[in-house]
Amino acid sequence: MNTRIKKLLLVFVVLSALFAGAWYFFFRNPAIVPVKKVVDYTAYPLVLDSIQIERKQLKRDHAGLKALEKAFLISMDKKIFAYWYGTKWDFNGTTQKPNEGAIACGYFVTTTLRDAGVKINRVKMAQCASEEMIKSLVQKSSITRFSNVKIADFEKRMNKLGNGLYVVGLDNHTGFIRISPEGNYFIHASGWYPYKVVKEVVGKSSILDHSNYKIVGKLSGDNEFLKKWVNP
Repeated sequence: MNTRIKKLLLVFVVLSALFAGAWYFFFRNPAIVPVKKVVDYTAYPLVLDSIQIERKQLKRDHAGLKALEKAFLISMDKKIFAYWYGTKWDFNGTTQKPNEGAIACGYFVTTTLRDAGVKINRVKMAQCASEEMIKSLVQKSSITRFSNVKIADFEKRMNKLGNGLYVVGLDNHTGFIRISPEGNYFIHASGWYPYKVVKEVVGKSSILDHSNYKIVGKLSGDNEFLKKWVNP
């Protein structure tokens, strides 16, 4: 092998390494949590029916707030979100069916809440500012604001607010934050790679980290929200 060919191969190897490194840092999202893929999306309406039946039963039983909180978290966490992971994101997306068409971040929040049985105007709320959305969902006492807080400090303060499901509003984005003993996750229709509905580790989320302003409303800890959920 002559010297020129060796030099060309060396250049090729170096360029390949640089390209691979660029792809890793700029396109791969290390915050994303692998989730179990739902196979049968046609079962989604049946899942929503089961949530409605449970809500009616909770109402008949005059269930306490702890029982309401637990049921709401299971409905969102284990039932609804599971179907929406992987749905394509689009700035103008308004699909009402998981993994069919595309959905914008605001519509992801309002559609999943509507599907859980929360009585809201899905379109109007999706189009308003995320702060206004949060203020319309929960009481003032359930809302916390953060300005120019680094992601590590933000997560610490979220842990102090306690386990549960929150709606979060950012500079130009919205989604859910789940704080739990199993981990803290940001669940949203991502306008960053891979441009889908994803579940991210809070402490590794670039979107959360780059937002100077954050506002969170604790859905699962708001008594009035939970009461309206079972009695819309």
